[in-house]
Amino acid sequence: MWRQMNQFHDVQNHVVQQVRGLVNRASSGESTSDLHRLATRDLEAAVSGWHSSFNRLIEYYRDYVRSLYGWLNLTLLQISSNAPQKDHSSPIVIELTAFCDEWKQALDRLPNTVASEAVKSFMNVIHVIYTKQAEELKIKKRAEDYSKELEKKSRALRSTEKRYYQSSMVGMVLPGGGRDNDGQVFDTRDPLAEKKSEITACRIKVEDEMMRHAKAVEVTRSMTLNNIQTGLPGVFQALTGFSAMFVEAMEGVCRRAGSV
Repeated sequence: MWRQMNQFHDVQNHVVQQVRGLVNRASSGESTSDLHRLATRDLEAAVSGWHSSFNRLIEYYRDYVRSLYGWLNLTLLQISSNAPQKDHSSPIVIELTAFCDEWKQALDRLPNTVASEAVKSFMNVIHVIYTKQAEELKIKKRAEDYSKELEKKSRALRSTEKRYYQSSMVGMVLPGGGRDNDGQVFDTRDPLAEKKSEITACRIKVEDEMMRHAKAVEVTRSMTLNNIQTGLPGVFQALTGFSAMFVEAMEGVCRRAGSV
């Protein structure tokens, strides 16, 4: 099993090395969607499960060998208070017990923490990407809300202007300094100036949020590529190294057992 895992991880390591050569050829990145964020969340959950399963596999493997070794000691070896156990046990039992003891020690010496931490580190990278996508979507939502508000205010202003200027001449500036032939003074101030100012302020908000969103898209895309390029190869390098050491350790135990 571990030999096959080593072969698979070696191939995976070779493949992910190619990720380092990814080049963003697009002039602008694609905006994060809810589907993107859902996929990132699922990936984080999968890597978290991978991390937990790997740790449990090694833990259960070691527990099994320790239990087997303890059972052999208590069941097969003849216990005597006057002489060492090996003097009262058959050579086969002694060899089998010694094999399990060496097997147990070989498993205990394996540096599984390095591989486990590599997977955990990649899981944390995915979580950072997920968080950054959430920030981008929040900015996008704010920009959309401001755009809707701007459109609503603009429609209201157009409707008001149409009704107002069709029903009244107040606010129109007449030639001659704002007086008619009878000397009556007209109000030259724009009665809709306040609403127009609100629209201008709203338009500025929309433009600012759109710029923030465009920047957030760029940051999210760049951070995602960089983290994948640096994080994923480390995972498979660690797993390739660990599985190779596992195979080497088990083969060493079997060789020594066969030479006895």
